[in-house]
Amino acid sequence: MTVSKARKLLALAEREPERLQRHLLLAAALKEALTGDPVVVGGTAEEFWTQAEYHETDLDLCVPISREDEAALRQLGLERTGRHWSRPGLQAVVEFPDDRIDGDESRTVEHKVGPGAARIIGLDDLYLDRLRQATTDQRRERVEFQSALAVVAARYEDLDWSYVRRRLTEIEDGEGAIGDSMKRIDSKIRRRVRRALSEPDSR
Repeated sequence: MTVSKARKLLALAEREPERLQRHLLLAAALKEALTGDPVVVGGTAEEFWTQAEYHETDLDLCVPISREDEAALRQLGLERTGRHWSRPGLQAVVEFPDDRIDGDESRTVEHKVGPGAARIIGLDDLYLDRLRQATTDQRRERVEFQSALAVVAARYEDLDWSYVRRRLTEIEDGEGAIGDSMKRIDSKIRRRVRRALSEPDSR
């Protein structure tokens, strides 16, 4: 744990007006403070990869949290309320939804921010996560579907589609209906984006 560096990053986060940068500075601070290596997931990761502003969201980090880590968080001035950790003067709320990402750790990226760095879930695993979230209500294209669509629309050429297809097959083999639903939503999204990309510019 590097307390002085974590505090410096927290001070930068407190003064940062832009939400994505603020969240990444906070993630970098906690990377210095925690025994594990936290990975940014959820809306902050989506905003990072798509460069499109996401609706108001917590900072979600995947990392195991031990009693030692909880003590470190409190040492930095963060307090826990239910699932969330917050600090007075810091416009950000942190949640630790899982111990690890549902995906390939080697595909995470380390993004330099201030004097530190934040680790962020890989683009392909972010898309797969957004697909999984979209299965909660397939009849309506709610925010989860729109999130998956936004990732593909923004980064279609950058996605590793062979990896996505392989993972979808693995999920279908292991989880049955969920994997089947994810495959159907994936096909719908890719058709829609390919059609949009092929349409001539009407301007």
